[in-house]
Amino acid sequence: MKIKITTSLLFFFSVQLFFAQAIKNEALQVATNTTVVTTVTTTKDTLKVAGTGVLLNKDNGALKQDEKVLNDRLRAEKKALKETKRIEKEKKDLEKKQKRFEKQQDKIASNEKSVAKLKGKLAKEKQNFSQRTSRLESKKARGKLSSTNIEKENIKISKSQIKINKLEDDLEKAGNKLTKSRN
Repeated sequence: MKIKITTSLLFFFSVQLFFAQAIKNEALQVATNTTVVTTVTTTKDTLKVAGTGVLLNKDNGALKQDEKVLNDRLRAEKKALKETKRIEKEKKDLEKKQKRFEKQQDKIASNEKSVAKLKGKLAKEKQNFSQRTSRLESKKARGKLSSTNIEKENIKISKSQIKINKLEDDLEKAGNKLTKSRN
């Protein structure tokens, strides 16, 4: 019993589906014919709309004139479309150039900041170096330091000298980077 009910339901749905599709196709054909006529009017499309298969009584001069008008409109639309695409492309190119320029300016500012920072560190380290050497010399003159303390101070001074040399190298590299980013 269940098999009979399910098969009859399947048959019923398939019949409904078949007729529903047939109606949809007819509606689509009518809609496409009307849209074709409204957008482009040529002799073939007007024959399709008429559906009789007979030529309509239009003189050839009017058809040619209509065709020329449509072709002129089409050309004008194509020109306008090309022009808008060209303008949009130029606009995008300009935006890209502006972004590149801003990025380059940011790099330059960053490099200038790092150069200034290194100069400050170098000046501070040189001042620290000169203070240590003068303190060492004054303590040596007074005779307050033992030989081990003198060596410890000399090691600190040499470390400071190494740090100064490294900072000078870093400053030179940063200066080269800055000149490279400006070009």
